[in-house]
Amino acid sequence: AQRLFDLFCALYELSSPSCRGNFHFQHYKDAECQYTNLCIKDGEDIPLCIMIRQDHYYYEIMNRTVLCVDTQSAHLKRYSDINIKASTYVCEPLCCLFPERLQLSLSGGITFPVDLKNIEETLIAMAEKGNLCDWKEQERKAAISSRINLGIAQAGVTAIDDAIKNKIAAKVIENTNLKNAAFEPNYAQSSVTQIVYSCLFKNEILMNMLEESSSHGLLCLNELTEYVALQVHNSLFSEDLSSLVETTKNEAHHQS
Repeated sequence: AQRLFDLFCALYELSSPSCRGNFHFQHYKDAECQYTNLCIKDGEDIPLCIMIRQDHYYYEIMNRTVLCVDTQSAHLKRYSDINIKASTYVCEPLCCLFPERLQLSLSGGITFPVDLKNIEETLIAMAEKGNLCDWKEQERKAAISSRINLGIAQAGVTAIDDAIKNKIAAKVIENTNLKNAAFEPNYAQSSVTQIVYSCLFKNEILMNMLEESSSHGLLCLNELTEYVALQVHNSLFSEDLSSLVETTKNEAHHQS
């Protein structure tokens, strides 16, 4: 939203004196609501309109409307000097809010965006082919199972067979209120995680920045991948898996 506001002001500064009367700015604020309305109007045409509210913003450009809901910024667990924030837009083909851009802030005041459109386009292609629903059923099982399996592995408890894994998984699924969730003891990674990793790994600017800012670039990439994968999962299934690994670790220790 701030970037859109800055662009609007920059366009105003670049415009000729005769055109500046086409730029309109309205700001409103009270105890419950705050918004900024910006538009460029040339006669009956409004090629650009930006509405910025407290929790979301949208813009209309050339008759196309884009809605974005701001998410809270977060820090990577191992690399607290890296601040991340996902920008979530309405994706009509997938019928959900979807993260399309990642904003990274590194030490030294370096900030740059990471485009996540390839992830969205991959899923839209599935929807167009008609196999998205079947894929989502398997993906949810893989996403939940892989994180439960990771939690069991990180617990470091020896002699855990599939029967005990299933018992741990059932308790974790119940405690985290994951309705109608299935568990597979052999799943190690979900396809969303693979898609996200591939998207981030192919970003040369991101990889160069990670290598320069940390001696553990791939470990940092893995943590960044998990953050984005959780955002995508939450968009597709409206459920938060961010605590699943830690919950499983605790349950594994309890069962041992």
